[in-house]
Amino acid sequence: MKRWSLVAFSLAALGSVPVRAASNDVAFTPSREDFPNPERGFYRAGGSDLAQTDRAFFDRVFADGYRLVYARVDLSRFRTTPISAAYLAAMDQGFQAARSAGVKLIVRAVYNYPQGETGYQAAQDAALPIVLGHLAQLKPLLARNVGVIAYVQAGFIGAWGEWHTSSNDLTTTATRARIRDAILDAVPADRFVQFRYPPDLDHWTAPVMPSLGQTLAGGLRTGFHNDCFLASQTDVGTFPEEAEPREKLQARMANLTALAPFGGETCNPADDLGAISRSDCADVVRESARYHLTYLNADYYRGLFHDRWKSQGCLDEVSRRMGYRLVLTGARVAPEARRGSALRVDVTVSNEGWARIYNRRTVEVVLVRKIDRKAYRIPVDADPRSWLPGVTATTPLRVPLPPTMEPGVYDIALALPDPAKELAHDPRYAIRFANADAPVRNQRWAPIVGAYFVGLKVTVR
Repeated sequence: MKRWSLVAFSLAALGSVPVRAASNDVAFTPSREDFPNPERGFYRAGGSDLAQTDRAFFDRVFADGYRLVYARVDLSRFRTTPISAAYLAAMDQGFQAARSAGVKLIVRAVYNYPQGETGYQAAQDAALPIVLGHLAQLKPLLARNVGVIAYVQAGFIGAWGEWHTSSNDLTTTATRARIRDAILDAVPADRFVQFRYPPDLDHWTAPVMPSLGQTLAGGLRTGFHNDCFLASQTDVGTFPEEAEPREKLQARMANLTALAPFGGETCNPADDLGAISRSDCADVVRESARYHLTYLNADYYRGLFHDRWKSQGCLDEVSRRMGYRLVLTGARVAPEARRGSALRVDVTVSNEGWARIYNRRTVEVVLVRKIDRKAYRIPVDADPRSWLPGVTATTPLRVPLPPTMEPGVYDIALALPDPAKELAHDPRYAIRFANADAPVRNQRWAPIVGAYFVGLKVTVR
């Protein structure tokens, strides 16, 4: 079914785009600006509980340039009982506050959050029937708010929800698998769930990783989060002590993170006896590329890591390259088209980030008539999740022009809005291309539209 969206904008709002000589192809200027984009980058932690996080906090996070927030779901008072209706309602309000502020969430449900280096040993989680019951209660809430969920960290089991030190024997192989399946069922099917330990992920994806095509079709939903990234040879117990199995598992996780999202935080190397941290710029750039780093805690253990990256001159690069970074390098269009026909627009995109887009994303061609700035937003059949890091590729876009479209000369823009119904027309959730404005070529980012004008025009007859 063809779908078109007609939106009228004033000339004052969109700005005047000068008339230029007819041309059917154009080049672009990349930008080095470190601008925020959805579902990637440094994240901020949202306090002790999503149910107690208000709009003011999310607004401050957005104003400071962050687009991801770690959202803890504190189930400590429900270790032996169902989740109360009041708490579920408060969680819903937390999701709404994030949506209103323009940010997305990394969600983890936990039964404890111990402080200090030894408190985790006495941490309490819940019995298996309670865990499964809580997941059933959370399922409709997660479905209702999936638009503002970037990723889900598995949680529930053990200290900090990190799948170790369970007080209810939840870490057996069979129980891990049962809780994994219940989490994957509770989380909407188009969201990844990240797990803490590589041996689990290796076992679940053995012997052969899915292909990219299989992953895009929903054949893989389990990703990896590392809460001691770069902290020691083993990342403080994340990987084995012995060199050979460690290197094998690291290679497997590098392959997995090409398909599924990877993120987390650094931690205290002192937690690992004889640790040698990898805190130099060469370390973070090399390993972020290897593991396709998408997000990282902006605040935790800054002294040894973030501050060192700043002093050595790579912090800005880390910030820019986490996740995807899409740069338009070329575009071509036929100078004329007829209403009711298909207009072809070829766009060449280079992904200069360390990772790909992991969640579904709509591609739209926006056509804006010069004489009155009337705009048509036309979805096209393209999947930007396949724009891989380090790859430059040309994607042909077939743009079905409405038969009722008014004739005229149209400027062409490209948009990557969020597919969620409630976010699709919110430009704060649109992906911005990493291209500089070039007025002489009529190229610019239009923030009120959430689209980049590519400097091409087409005459519709």
